[in-house]
Amino acid sequence: MNKSFIVTDIEFDKKFKTPQEIKDLEDKALNAHGVWTIEGATADHCEAGIFDKVQDYMGVYLTSLTYEKNKPHALTSYM
Repeated sequence: MNKSFIVTDIEFDKKFKTPQEIKDLEDKALNAHGVWTIEGATADHCEAGIFDKVQDYMGVYLTSLTYEKNKPHALTSYM
């Protein structure tokens, strides 16, 4: 089963990071906003995997991850 999620906000651990590392990670977090597709046995398994997949991409411990289930775009959903 494949599920899609829309990542809207990523917070990461800034402890022991230089200002340049923090800026680079913030840029990487902005690039990670958007649709992520997760494969899993069940919908719950997919939802549990989104955190790990984004954390692996970022390469640092995430303190929070905000996402929504995939949905039609607000401007085009009425068509």
